[in-house]
Parts: sequence; structure tokens; C-alpha cells
Amino acid sequence: MAQSRLPLVRRWTPEEHQQLLAMAAAGRRPAEIARALGRTEPAVRGRANLHNIPLRLVTQKRK
Repeated sequence: MAQSRLPLVRRWTPEEHQQLLAMAAAGRRPAEIARALGRTEPAVRGRANLHNIPLRLVTQKRK
């Protein structure tokens, strides 16, 4: 049997979604949210974008 090359997609649970909402409302960075939920930053950004959840915009200061 051939193995799929695509990674296994883990569905978001209602609890994880609520944690995402709470952390985004608290102003946590997407990378922090991703670490706390055990997900990638693109997954967090995608979920937030899909559900119109505003994430903190972090930019680097110019020197």
C-alpha cells in the first residue's frame, strides 16, 4: 500500500478554537499561540483569517 505524501491534518477542536480566541484577544503573538496549541504559525494565522480573528501585527523596528 502506498503511503500518502501529504501530512496528516489535525482538526481544530472547539477548545483549541476558544483558546485561540482568548489568546488573540489578550494580544499574544501568533508564534506564542502556535507554541501553546502545538500547531504551526501558518496554521494559527490561517484559522484566524478564516474566522476573522484579528492577530497582533508584529513588525521589526528599523535601525
